[in-house]
Amino acid sequence: MRTKPLLLAALLSLGTVSAAELVERVVARVNDRLITQSEFDKRLALALKGSRPGTDAAEVKKGVLDDMIRERLLEERAKEMSVSATDEEIDAAVERVKAQYNLSTDAEFDAALAQSGMTRDDLKRQMRESITLQKVVGREVTSRMDLSDDALRLEYERQKEKFYAVPETAHVAEIMVRFSPQDADARQQAVSRIEELRGRIKAGSPFAELAKEFSQGTTRERGGDMGTVAKGELMEAFDQVVFSERAEEYPAPVLLPDSIHLFHVIERKPAGFRPFAEVKEDLRKRITDDLYDKRFTEYLDHLRRDAFVKIYDQELAKLEEKKS
Repeated sequence: MRTKPLLLAALLSLGTVSAAELVERVVARVNDRLITQSEFDKRLALALKGSRPGTDAAEVKKGVLDDMIRERLLEERAKEMSVSATDEEIDAAVERVKAQYNLSTDAEFDAALAQSGMTRDDLKRQMRESITLQKVVGREVTSRMDLSDDALRLEYERQKEKFYAVPETAHVAEIMVRFSPQDADARQQAVSRIEELRGRIKAGSPFAELAKEFSQGTTRERGGDMGTVAKGELMEAFDQVVFSERAEEYPAPVLLPDSIHLFHVIERKPAGFRPFAEVKEDLRKRITDDLYDKRFTEYLDHLRRDAFVKIYDQELAKLEEKKS
């Protein structure tokens, strides 16, 4: 905050003036950095505008204050580390914003900024702050995360049951014969037809050719081929015969109220896990996201424990006490 010398002298001479009585009211102090009322109000307005209907305003206020305190802590750490954004990095970031919103001319860019109540200098200042904080987090958090192959393999063993389990599967074909549920003779004829086909298969007739000739199912044109199915995908009666404990190439037919089904289990693969090499990059992303959140939170908690944080706004101070 900048104060004219005479005004500053007057305020200092009072001695007992509180932060709440200053011309620019102070909401909170983080070590030697202040969060002013005007800054807080501007951020709060944006947060409320972007919040969902019915969101608790007190929670939004607390969230905004927490974010601003974190920013002040990171800004201070950036100063200690002599970290800053270069002009080239800022210019590149501004160009990315223009490209993202298809703003090809300077006039379009300035108009879009004006609609948001910003100028180019405002945007560049925000970009400078954002890039600087990203650099601090990169050095203090991201660079210290172990994403070596050994760490990934260890995490793979811990997480494979949850994320990479593969159920037992089977490549299946079928021959289906339909009949009217009310016609006992038709039902018996269907059963006899399936038994006849079983005999022909046993004698060496190709299942696919018999399926094309006799099946009444939707897979007839494909020789009855249903493709690969996982255990649990088929109806229970089918699942039991296809995935029976004793693997059978031609299990017993399944009789339903209006059809009878003969299956050919072409191939079965046991349950297992997707191989490490196949899921390595997905695992890396999961670890990066989860571990980053954890490490970032731990890092900020550490910074805050070592800092002097004073909240002057009574409502926000009560929210902070309730949170603690």
